[in-house]
Amino acid sequence: MKKLTILTVLFALLTYSNIFSQDEKIEKDTAIETNKPYEIIIRPFGMYKFFNPKHYKHPSITIFSGFNNTNYRNIVPEPNFNTQNFASLHLGKTKLTTKEFENGQKLNEISRTGVFISNFSSKWQIQNNSNINAKMWRFGLDFDDGGFGYNLGSKNFLFFTHGASLIWSKFDVENLQNFPQPDSLRFSRFSEQFRFGTAYQSGISLLLFNTFSLDFRYERAIVFPGHKFWYWLGSSVVEVLAQGLLDEFIYEVAKSSPYAAPVVKGLLKGALSYGIYELRKDKMNWPFNTEPPLFNDNFKIGLTFIF
Repeated sequence: MKKLTILTVLFALLTYSNIFSQDEKIEKDTAIETNKPYEIIIRPFGMYKFFNPKHYKHPSITIFSGFNNTNYRNIVPEPNFNTQNFASLHLGKTKLTTKEFENGQKLNEISRTGVFISNFSSKWQIQNNSNINAKMWRFGLDFDDGGFGYNLGSKNFLFFTHGASLIWSKFDVENLQNFPQPDSLRFSRFSEQFRFGTAYQSGISLLLFNTFSLDFRYERAIVFPGHKFWYWLGSSVVEVLAQGLLDEFIYEVAKSSPYAAPVVKGLLKGALSYGIYELRKDKMNWPFNTEPPLFNDNFKIGLTFIF
């Protein structure tokens, strides 16, 4: 019994010392400094520093409104849809940081994550034509929505942003029974249940008094008629690799010309996403040979309250 007790104590001491040494290694790798009571400086891998205020993550509420245009290339001739107006509610967190590179250059950065729900309808405005009326419910997750910005004075900033979303949409076409059977069957796949899809958005955010922001966004979204996981994963890997290579270039721009970095990052990442989604109009999981998705382009204006 005494031997078992001694072995137990030795094992506990070894485990504790191992954990302690790991903690020291982690602290060394990230090089966390506390220069001021309200500021923590983090140096991940020694590349650059993040200045994180004590309460740098803020709960936020965003309300968007705008108009949406739908395309669907799986029907010939391609149908014409009436414009859908929409409203969207986003709940999440907003993070404000200052990034300092190893050469001492600093950049302001914003990032947002959260969940949202949206409602689209062609009936919100009178449209006297023979185009197709439709309505849609959508919910999803926002991630990696952020960018660099300029300080316009005390607590006022202008950010150029880019982000991505995972979405689930239920799209209903008016008078579906009047369509010929092949077309009605294709449309019915989007109305039978919520269908998975992806989206990206680019725009600008004018942050005022660190309290609220005016947001202007352009968004492209695709809805899959059926989710083919491995094709989607392969297509996503291609996109992630392309964005990663672009991030390396933007990082070099930020080091040498920080004043140009916000515009360069916003424009280049938006342009790359635009091109990728343009290729997905005909093949939802480009570069793989898959069928066209339901495609949506929208412009929206929003107001974000930061708490």
